[in-house]
Amino acid sequence: MVIDHHRRPVDAITNPTLHYLDAAASSVCEIVAEILQYFDDNIRPTTFECGTMLAGITLDTKHFAFNTGARTFEAAAFLRKNGADNSMVKLMFQDDMKTYQSRAQVVEGALVMERGIAISACPSDMENASLIAAQAADELISIKGIRASFVLARKEDAVLVSGRSLGDINVQVILEALGGGGHLTVAGAQLHGVTMDEAVKRLTSSIYDYLKEAKLQ
Repeated sequence: MVIDHHRRPVDAITNPTLHYLDAAASSVCEIVAEILQYFDDNIRPTTFECGTMLAGITLDTKHFAFNTGARTFEAAAFLRKNGADNSMVKLMFQDDMKTYQSRAQVVEGALVMERGIAISACPSDMENASLIAAQAADELISIKGIRASFVLARKEDAVLVSGRSLGDINVQVILEALGGGGHLTVAGAQLHGVTMDEAVKRLTSSIYDYLKEAKLQ
């Protein structure tokens, strides 16, 4: 079974028993919460399962701030009714001090291009760089004047790119040009066999191509 809320990629799993793709949903957890309600009236997910799915919705919607609709809140209400604990969800998102400081360092080093697009990169020696990159990208779009953000991180022989947007700039299209994908407001890509500088140049070129094509320059 494949359940997803992203556009189907080129290398998607073929011939699954069930392929349920809904790009209008906020997250896969929202879709699963909906599906559970149609299986059987007596299905009762555990408190932990409900809390985990609520955390997934919380993560993908940036604490119910982006890409939310009536379905999102209905799914959250179903999970709360069945025992999801808000305090447990909050604990799941807690960071240690080192992670917080590393994220702040990456945010501070961001360069803001035209149209409020911010680009930053994690130092090569930073621990948990891929996690920091995703968190820093989230943090950057909470800053006034920044409409989209991209943060790069080195992981073994690849450079990972995390993209985030407020919605008016499509980070999915920008990163699809680099072999990645995702959603309008949340996307990612992996660039193999390149240096960090080369990755930044390719990303910058893709951004300018997108702005030109979308007539946003």
